[in-house]
Amino acid sequence: MRTGGLICALLTLLAADAACANDIAVALTDSVVEVDAGFAGARIVLFGAVEGLAAPANEASPYDIVAVLRGPDADFRIRPMERRGLIWTRGPGIRVEGAPGFYIVAATQPVEDFAPPDLRRALEIGAAHLDIAARLDASDGRAREVLARHGAQALTEAFLEAGRETGRFREIAGAVAFHKGPLFSIAIDLPPTTPIGEYEARVYLIRDGEAIAQDSAALSVDKVGIERRIYDLAHQRPIAYGLFCVAMSLGAGWLAAAAFRK
Repeated sequence: MRTGGLICALLTLLAADAACANDIAVALTDSVVEVDAGFAGARIVLFGAVEGLAAPANEASPYDIVAVLRGPDADFRIRPMERRGLIWTRGPGIRVEGAPGFYIVAATQPVEDFAPPDLRRALEIGAAHLDIAARLDASDGRAREVLARHGAQALTEAFLEAGRETGRFREIAGAVAFHKGPLFSIAIDLPPTTPIGEYEARVYLIRDGEAIAQDSAALSVDKVGIERRIYDLAHQRPIAYGLFCVAMSLGAGWLAAAAFRK
């Protein structure tokens, strides 16, 4: 019932803007993902409609659709592996400022097959076009040393590879399902490592290598229950949270010692 109402709303929105030869409207089936202690991931579904698309797109269609789910930006630290004697250890780090903590591209086909490099760069479609190198903070001497030793390209790839390994950075081809008439849907699986925060799902309609229409939908990933209270305590009262963790550790140690004495 909810999906049916969402589709009706999308079609109504397009009908209200029928003056446009090609327009796109999207909405999420659920705008909030709740994270608790047992969170094992979730699936979100973007429903959309394209004005002027009378039949499902296929290989002969001039249209392509690409969705970019991004959020929230944060600061990260890269510590490259360095060889010291016979062993490899983590070396000094360098900070990445304001980079997305989550980034997924879902499209009708591989984006390089229908979107030229200039368009992908302008719209930041694809992890390679996030310009991570420009976000490397080399303001102190040690960071400059790390940058000089490893190079911006290697550090950028290390950052992106870490995101891919945790499922937070992905590019999915063939992710768009077309339905009757102008309707389509995109299903995206969120991993258990999905960061808490605000997200934006931006969808582009591409034709002849140009973005001719776009729309967006907001998504919130938020903790609930005891997880929410602990999260708030850690961020709003960090000293109290630290004392709480110490007390919990001492209590657990005391209980373990008491159990062994018995």
